[in-house]
Amino acid sequence: MFLSRRRVILIAAIAAVAIAIVLLPLILTITLPSDLNRVSIDVSKVEILNVTDNSLINLNVAFNIHNPTDTALTTSGIDYQLYANGIAIGQGSLSYADVPVNGRPQLLSGSSITIQSQLPIVNSHSYSQMFKSMENPSLFKQIKWRVDGSADLESGFSSTSKQFSAAVSTNSS
Repeated sequence: MFLSRRRVILIAAIAAVAIAIVLLPLILTITLPSDLNRVSIDVSKVEILNVTDNSLINLNVAFNIHNPTDTALTTSGIDYQLYANGIAIGQGSLSYADVPVNGRPQLLSGSSITIQSQLPIVNSHSYSQMFKSMENPSLFKQIKWRVDGSADLESGFSSTSKQFSAAVSTNSS
């Protein structure tokens, strides 16, 4: 007999594994909250950490992430472009990819968290006037900052990328 009891069990086990592999992406997306678009990413402040010999300014960019969903989330990274008065002055990346999940910033349900990123700005001919404005404390306070980027949000075994755009005035922070 070709279909012995052992072969039927083996075929059923192989079929179960194949179905689990096919449905795994669907199962993983179920762990992400359905209202993930409600998660907001804003910039709370941009400040100077230090100025190095008129060629480098280290900025601190503070991101405020609010999670109004019922699911606890975490982030593995934020990639962003910083604009000062509409002029692109630098790209930054904040990565927690090498950090275990329990050590990453926790975006608990119904709460907010502030994550800070240091961004070195090198004086460039394309934005030298803006660089001079950043060096002057009174002019720095008048700069309108905008950040465009994406954050990788994770829940359980699922992750998704959330695009954001946020603006802040230095004098309001």
